[in-house]
Amino acid sequence: MDQFEFEEEVRTVARALWPTARDDGAMNIDGVEHDGVYFTHDVVHCVEATVSRRKDKAEHDGKKLSREVTKRTGSNGRVARGWFVTLEDPTPEQTKALRAIDRRIVPISFNRFKARLFDARLYHQRRQCISFGSAINPTDRKAILEPYIPAEFHSDSDESGGSPPSFEDLITRISTGERFCIVGDYGMGKSMTLREIYLRLSHLYRTDETLRHPVHLNLRDHWGQRSPRVALTQHAEDLGYDRPDQIISAWRAGYVDILLDGFDEIAAPGWSSDVVELRHSRRRAVELVRNFFDQTDSRASVVVAGRRSYFDSLSELKSSLFDAESCTLLEVAEFNEQQVAEYLAGKKWYTLPDWLPKRPLLIGYLAAQNLLDEEVQETEGMNPAGGWDWLLEQISRREARIETGIDGETVRKIIERLASVARRGASSLGPLTYSEITEGFHFVRGREPSDDQRTILHRLPGLGSDPNFEEGTRKFIDVDLASAAQARDVSSFILNPFGLDLQTAHSWSGSLEQSGVEVAALQCIATANQGIIANALLFAKRNDLDVLSADVARVALASTIDVVDSSCEVSGVVIPRIDLYEGCADFSGVQFSHCLIEVLALDGEIEDHHLPVFDSCHFESVIGRFGENDLSSASFLGDCTFADFPDMAERNADVLRSSLPRGVRVMVTVLRKLYLQRGSGRAEGAFVRGMPQEDRLLVPKCLDILRRERLVSTIKLGGRIIWLPTRSEQKRVREFVTAPRGSGDELFAAAAKLS
Repeated sequence: MDQFEFEEEVRTVARALWPTARDDGAMNIDGVEHDGVYFTHDVVHCVEATVSRRKDKAEHDGKKLSREVTKRTGSNGRVARGWFVTLEDPTPEQTKALRAIDRRIVPISFNRFKARLFDARLYHQRRQCISFGSAINPTDRKAILEPYIPAEFHSDSDESGGSPPSFEDLITRISTGERFCIVGDYGMGKSMTLREIYLRLSHLYRTDETLRHPVHLNLRDHWGQRSPRVALTQHAEDLGYDRPDQIISAWRAGYVDILLDGFDEIAAPGWSSDVVELRHSRRRAVELVRNFFDQTDSRASVVVAGRRSYFDSLSELKSSLFDAESCTLLEVAEFNEQQVAEYLAGKKWYTLPDWLPKRPLLIGYLAAQNLLDEEVQETEGMNPAGGWDWLLEQISRREARIETGIDGETVRKIIERLASVARRGASSLGPLTYSEITEGFHFVRGREPSDDQRTILHRLPGLGSDPNFEEGTRKFIDVDLASAAQARDVSSFILNPFGLDLQTAHSWSGSLEQSGVEVAALQCIATANQGIIANALLFAKRNDLDVLSADVARVALASTIDVVDSSCEVSGVVIPRIDLYEGCADFSGVQFSHCLIEVLALDGEIEDHHLPVFDSCHFESVIGRFGENDLSSASFLGDCTFADFPDMAERNADVLRSSLPRGVRVMVTVLRKLYLQRGSGRAEGAFVRGMPQEDRLLVPKCLDILRRERLVSTIKLGGRIIWLPTRSEQKRVREFVTAPRGSGDELFAAAAKLS
């Protein structure tokens, strides 16, 4: 900083230090310029600021300060004090000169002067003792976290030809005051990223590379709070930092970067049939975040993190969290192959199977438990349902080999029982208390566990600790793993409705994830038929088990079993995904009323009379159709609402109208549908919808190229081929899609040759 800028910084700190004198500042007194004079109730503070390290500068300013301090002492009953503030530490010669002039003058560096406002070093020491969101060791909440592997991001700018920042770029941009919202699915490393941002910014402060220090809040600790001042006060008290007013003053003065973890954890509003009221509820819940964006000084940064799926749409997320505030949205990407290799280096692991999500939390857990080792090679070519069923079997057998007196089948049954109990929570992952875990053992074995068997219950595979809940509780570490375990009760119910624990089923909060549906279909595929499905749905209806009815109907759909005459009615259920496609089972006997459906995928030309009825439902994403007018009016009744149509015609039409070679245009459209739009995969017919006939002929050729480049893989579901993206290649794909000509990717040349 130059002299003028430094004086302004010192005055900013002074006004924050002495808020009753915030209107005071530089003064000309009797023809003498003073950098700052501040009148509080009982003290007059006289301030001179300099970037100079010369002795004569200290002597000159010291004489000014001494005269003013002497003049003000005793005036109106006040005492006076002088401050000689230097950009760096005062030199010994400056300190000696000032003491010789007047011992009422305090020579002090700017950092020490600012530390009177906010003791950042003490804050950092206390903050390290409390968890950073869900950034914990997946097997032991008290264990040291493993080294952070920098995340990769996708951003809004990808669509307009820009590129997301690297982690190093992100730190630089935050340190200059830019604001960010970081989103991602469960286990993607959002909390680890925010923790690393805190550590890096704190280091920059301690090495004098920035004037601001970060403050990190876990938003789950601040439910119902709207005022940043109240939240900062509670945060300081939770840390044992006994001067919360200091943090508040430093924040208001622009010397604090705010990091907010878990906007999706502030509140958990229940599903309501009134979608508008639900959105209002979410907006009210995150008012604290919005106020931090609004009230934080423009020089300081605000970074907030949470799950994007908490909101119905991107526009709702932006308007709810930061209104018109300038903020860049970043989405944490799954690990790529290089990151996976780096993480697993030294752990004696092979590469991960294609079906296993590259979530840092899941990979960390499996690596810590050594659950796969060389056996992972057996999963080559396995589809996701078979893969998850296999993984659950492997971890159960491994645990039985470690512990005597309990076999692998029993371990798996206990895990599956606990997974069903965990479905009562909003996330279907937990928490589970130790008494509930013990009850799960009793439910399976019919007796209390022995002392030896209690050992396994303390560290049951698939479960990890979670700082969201009290110590001693456990939570499933991955939604797909939990869903695979939850499938057993559903498949068992289909085959024998009278064996289900109805009390547990009544507590379920939402329908199975799609991965769980496919595992359940796999488990009963050899036995289930139309009559068995109809009996299961009838039993569920008689016992008012709407969630179970939704599960059974979706398993029937995944098993290509017609649901026609059962009159299945599902009301008020949250359903992750429904896949309907040309040639799928007849689903006309199902009616969904007042349900929230996260993804509805409609592939190809489906007979209208084979569709279920949707009455007053809300859809977050409808894949395979261009808009509401592209839906059957006979199947969508009442006041159905829709948040997003990713395949909206004008989006892909812009690509197809571009000046790119025809093959490249088709390649970009295929990749956009596969990688950039919600959904776990696409049938081949979904790629051609909305394309001119001459472009449709190039789709199979594009898919062949992508298969050779290992950018896609296929699985067989319900008698059809599903194309899946290779998630570890997202960075390459996004670079190509956003700038095909300038990407330097060989895909351009290969696609341009297509005709």
